Amino acid sequence: MRVTGLASGMDIDSIVKQMMAAKRVPLDKLSQQKQTLEWKRDFYRQINSQMVDFRNNKLWNYMKGAQLNPYKSEVTGDKDAISVKATTGANQVNMTVEVEQLATQRSKTSVDSLGPGVTKHSTLGRLDAGAPNELVLTVSRPGSDPVELKFSKGESIDSVIRKINGDSKANVTASLDEATGKITLKSKEYGNTDVEFSGNLTDVFKLTGAYEGGDKAEVNINGQPLEYNSNTFTVNGVEITLLAETEAGKPANIVSKVDSTKIMETIKSFISDYNSLLETINGKLNEERYRNFPPLTDEQKADMKEDDIKRWTERAQSGLLRGDEILSKAVWNMREAVISAGVKGTSINLSSIGITTGQYYENGKLVLDEMGEEKLKRAIEENPDEVLELFIGADGNGGFFNNLYENLMGPLEAISERAGTSKYSTSLTDAYNTESIMGKELKSMNDRIATLQRRLTTMEQKYYSQFTAMEKALDKLNSQSASLANFLTQ
Repeated sequence: MRVTGLASGMDIDSIVKQMMAAKRVPLDKLSQQKQTLEWKRDFYRQINSQMVDFRNNKLWNYMKGAQLNPYKSEVTGDKDAISVKATTGANQVNMTVEVEQLATQRSKTSVDSLGPGVTKHSTLGRLDAGAPNELVLTVSRPGSDPVELKFSKGESIDSVIRKINGDSKANVTASLDEATGKITLKSKEYGNTDVEFSGNLTDVFKLTGAYEGGDKAEVNINGQPLEYNSNTFTVNGVEITLLAETEAGKPANIVSKVDSTKIMETIKSFISDYNSLLETINGKLNEERYRNFPPLTDEQKADMKEDDIKRWTERAQSGLLRGDEILSKAVWNMREAVISAGVKGTSINLSSIGITTGQYYENGKLVLDEMGEEKLKRAIEENPDEVLELFIGADGNGGFFNNLYENLMGPLEAISERAGTSKYSTSLTDAYNTESIMGKELKSMNDRIATLQRRLTTMEQKYYSQFTAMEKALDKLNSQSASLANFLTQ
């Protein structure tokens, strides 16, 4: 129990507090250093999040050919027979397509209803009471081992269907028509007439009739008869999907041409995302540092207004990543990808198609002004393949987007190593890796802070113990004085 000046009349708490204030200075400074380090780590994580989002989400999508496809295909004539989609490999060869037969899947359907009132909840035993306890379906294809699926007599039709449909090796779909009470087994492949269904389960499901389907697609393209094991295939860089047979003398016609609209939108979107990331990084690199504004202690905050605390904290957080070498490297890597972008053997680069890096004070910002847009549009229309190669390279290798994607991994790894962030996650709430450089620094600080706090607590207790002893001595002295005074007055 603390004695607080009853005998001496002194404000013991205030005296101890003043005595401890000087002793707390090293602890306050260490706590401020810890707070600064935590703020710095949080800023790293914010930039890490934006960088990962740009690289792994946005840039990854831009790298896909579909986002930068400079071609467009259209159908005239029998538009109900086919649908088309130009790929980046479209060669602008016009095609006349006659669909003679669609590809089909080989299948078998029950020759009769499985029984009155059959639903997906009916068990195999109900369908055939005399069936053995273990039932088997075997799916066979030439050149591969048969796939054997086993079921128990007590299983429901729904359970059997789920197992069949979920087996990737069987590559078969099963379905129940509750209206007719019939089961259908169908190969997921088109045009394969060699798939066979066998086993005692086929007897329970009454799959004893003839097979259906398994036909190849038959088409005439520019007068050339062709066959496919699918209703979707690619010819002359155009993905063609067959929908129906064409009437004699009424073919579907495919026209492919350059269409700059989509690729222009993609490039504009990329420039906006690139500039947003660059602006964030440059903002932290060039942010003003106010060294006379350290983090506030709890005691300091207690004497300040909320608005003043906010303004002080903003300055204390400002410039913590000013001139940071990791962020500087990130900016350099981004610029290096811009500078080195080009198509081997040609004079084409970003500048030649209208994309510039602006004024020196814009710190590498990409610019596509009105004049640049016209230049880009003309480049796409005149040399679509070269523009495509500039951004995604040849056959998906090289190219501006790929190089930029690779260049950003280095800074992400460096931030991860220093701050303990994930180089693959955009989360702002995931736990930091405590084995990172900053994680180890914070652990060391926490240990030192705990040691100082224990030392200060011991010191404060010592002061109170000394004052308590003084108060007790004074109280005893006062008591003796009072007794002596009473004795003298008698």
